[in-house]
Amino acid sequence: MRSFSLYAATCAAIILVVGGIAWAFTSPDGRAAVLASAAVAFVVQPIAFSIARRMQSRNLILGWGLGSLLRLLTLVLFALIVARLWRAPLTPALLSLAGFLFVTTVVEPLFLKR
Repeated sequence: MRSFSLYAATCAAIILVVGGIAWAFTSPDGRAAVLASAAVAFVVQPIAFSIARRMQSRNLILGWGLGSLLRLLTLVLFALIVARLWRAPLTPALLSLAGFLFVTTVVEPLFLKR
């Protein structure tokens, strides 16, 4: 449970930093999309981490692959929702979500160590 809490806190910090950078380079219309992307990433990443953590003793690569599949599906569904329903600026929404997911995925192995 401790590694989950540390990972969630690290995700929050990374999302804040990357989101701040994205916020600075985005138009006012795109800022709402960046905030929505940050919220989605903060929900999805701990779920994907939990999947990998639970599968760690049996097959870590399978768990990490399932988490990656969840991230990819999230990105595709988010693109459809942003493009079709919300009509928010697509470029800042998808680039920020992809950035949040990528950077927080890169640090995930540090918290999967036993």
